[in-house]
Amino acid sequence: MQPPDEDLPVIQVSLGEFVLAAEQMFTVPDQLEAFLRFVLAGRLQYHDEHARISINARQGALAPHISKYQLYRDIDSVIGITKDLPFQLHMAIFPLASFRDSLTEDNHLKCPLSSPKGVIGIPLYRIPNMALGKVDRRHITRIFFPRLYHQGQNPAIPPETMTLIYEECLRPAVISLNPVDQSRWPITYSAAMTLYRDHKGRFHFGTIDFPSHLLDQLGSKLLELFQIQDGLQDAFFVHELRGTKGASHHNLHDAEKRRAAFNAVFHLFDMSIIRPEDWVVDIGLEIQHQGCILQWLTKGHRQFFNQVQYRVISEADWNNLVFQRYFPAKGTTAVKALQHFPSASYYRQWQALMARLDEDKATMVQNNQLMQWFNKLYWVPHPESDRMWSTKTGGKEWIPLPFGECGNCPRIAVNPRFHGKDAPRLDEETS
Repeated sequence: MQPPDEDLPVIQVSLGEFVLAAEQMFTVPDQLEAFLRFVLAGRLQYHDEHARISINARQGALAPHISKYQLYRDIDSVIGITKDLPFQLHMAIFPLASFRDSLTEDNHLKCPLSSPKGVIGIPLYRIPNMALGKVDRRHITRIFFPRLYHQGQNPAIPPETMTLIYEECLRPAVISLNPVDQSRWPITYSAAMTLYRDHKGRFHFGTIDFPSHLLDQLGSKLLELFQIQDGLQDAFFVHELRGTKGASHHNLHDAEKRRAAFNAVFHLFDMSIIRPEDWVVDIGLEIQHQGCILQWLTKGHRQFFNQVQYRVISEADWNNLVFQRYFPAKGTTAVKALQHFPSASYYRQWQALMARLDEDKATMVQNNQLMQWFNKLYWVPHPESDRMWSTKTGGKEWIPLPFGECGNCPRIAVNPRFHGKDAPRLDEETS
C-alpha cells in the first residue's frame, strides 16, 4: 500500500453503512486485515481496486419537520390531445411547416392504434406529425397523422404528402374561412418553399396570423378535409405549452393561489370547450429550507435513477462543448429555450461574476482557474443545447448502465482523463 494521501476514488457512505460493513468484516476471520484497513485508514478494496471511504453523517438523515421548510408548486408544462383548436387568442400558422418544430423526442404520451395484435400504444413522437402554428411564445400546436405510421419507418412526412396537405387541406381551409388573406398564402407548396428559402438555401419559417374567433371552425374544417385524403384520416391535434417553470409558483395548500396559477398558464385556451380528460399537466415541486441548500447525495441518486446512459467525451468536446455549456464565456448569448441552467444558483452566480469582470480577467478566471477544477470531475450530466439534464434515449454511442435495454434515463458525460484509469467504476456507482 502506498502512503496514505495518494489519489483514490471516493465512496461516500452513511454512518450506519460504515458500522454495518465494519461489523461484517469483523465477524469473518480472514477479513481482519480488511477490517483494520477499513476502520483505521478508511480504505476499502473491491474488485482488486482500492477506494477511500468518506463518511457523511447526513446521508440518510430524516428531512426537517414540515413546519421548517417551504413547499411550492409550479406548472412546468401542459399537453393536450384534441380534435379541435381550443384557443381564445389568434394563432400564427406556418404555411410551410417548420421542420424543427415537429415532435421528434419522447414526451411520454402514447396514441392507441389498432394492429393485428389488438390495440397498442405508440409513442407520439413516432407518429408522423407537422407543426401547425403557435398561439404563445412557448406554445406549439402540431397535427398528427396516425394512418401514416408504419413500424420501423422514419416518421418524417415525405414531400409529396406535405404538398397534398398544403394544397388540398391547409390552404383551402384557411382561405374558405378567411378569404381576405388569400393573397398572403402561396398558391402551391413549391411556391411556399421558394418564398421561405433565402439565396443560400436556408429556410426562414414565417407565419400568418389567423383570427381567434374562426379557430374552432378551422379545426373542424381541417379534419374534414384530412378525412377525404388517403392516409390523412383520423388526424388529431396536440397542443404543447412548455418551459413555463417559474411563471406559476404558488402554495399548493392555498386553493385560491392554485386556481390563479392555473388560470395564468391556461389564459390562451378557451376553457368553455376544454375537456380535462384530453390534457396532461406536469407539476413540479420546489422545496426551500431557510439558510440551507439542497444536497444530492449518492444514496439519493440510487433512489431517483434506476439507470443511466453514458458516453466518454473526447477531450476537445469536454473542453469546448461541455465546459463551455456549464461555464459560458463572458458575452455569450444564452439560447432562448435554455432550461435548468438559468434556475441553478451556481449559474446565476457565474453570470454575475462574468458581468463584474473585464474581458481579460474573465478569460483568466474561466480558462486558467475554473478549467483546472472542472477537469478533476469524473463525470457531469451531459448538457444539451437547451437543457442540463437530458433523458432521451441515445444511439449506439450511448452505453446503458446497468447493461440491457435502455429506456429514458439521464445522460452522463464521462471525463476522458479518467476513463479506464483510477476513476470509480460506473457500473459500481450506478448498481
